[in-house]
Amino acid sequence: MSKDLEVRHCRVLVALSESGGVASAARGLGLAQSTVSETLLSLERVIGAPVTVRRAGREATLTPAALALLPHAQALIAASEAALAAVSEESHEVIRLGTVESISSFLLPKPLRAFRETWPRVDVRVTIGLCEELRRRVSRFELDAALTIEGAEAALGGDGRGLRAISPAQLRLVVSPRNPLAQLAVGRADLAGRALLLADPDGAFNALMQAWLRAGAQAARFESAGSVDGVKRGVQTSDAVGVLPDYAVSEELAAGSLVALQVRETLPSIALRLTTVDPPFETSPLQSLIEQIGAAIRPV
Repeated sequence: MSKDLEVRHCRVLVALSESGGVASAARGLGLAQSTVSETLLSLERVIGAPVTVRRAGREATLTPAALALLPHAQALIAASEAALAAVSEESHEVIRLGTVESISSFLLPKPLRAFRETWPRVDVRVTIGLCEELRRRVSRFELDAALTIEGAEAALGGDGRGLRAISPAQLRLVVSPRNPLAQLAVGRADLAGRALLLADPDGAFNALMQAWLRAGAQAARFESAGSVDGVKRGVQTSDAVGVLPDYAVSEELAAGSLVALQVRETLPSIALRLTTVDPPFETSPLQSLIEQIGAAIRPV
């Protein structure tokens, strides 16, 4: 039989000293009275002396042996809690995720909620930036992963180690319902000379759309709105055509406040691109987060 002093012994002893009785100590600890009584008997066997003494008409009081043990019991409880806190702190993992504004604002909230229910002790810290800078920060180990939206071919490129496409997405050309183009099936020629609004002047969509228009020998004005919301506001208050991924504009299209142009030629293919130094383990929190994000954008 073990003769070691256990934390359960200490908790019962401290509760008894504070409450003055077994029944009160049991209520304070949320235990059955029989459990507290058994623990006191176990403690007495460990120390080889009674823990309480009863006097007529009074609650049980601690014996001299128990009183001598009390400060050590309190210290042992404190040490146990400190040890558990240290382990808990070490096991609190952090994922440093870099992403572009459209993903952070319109795609991440739902999968992040689902992820946090599964991994409550993992802290996801999101950094917003431009695609190239985010990928450089991954290579410098400043970020654990970067999620960007790219042309499908670029998203599939790389060395196969820490670079891969997560899920396809759809590029949309959106206009105000009042825009004459909203009622037409348009082609490249209909966009000649028009303003195309993009959130990021240096992002992937600029190059993709320029190449797509050049294929039809057409030209358009490319303008930066500074943000996804800036594109939406610009489109709603002018005849400009916004260039956005479908997930960033789905609510407006469903509500009818914006209209997706019917485009005769196929628009450039895009996809989410994951950049990591090395591929995440299959059972890692990062892999779980990536799967949640992929499911959020995957067509049903």
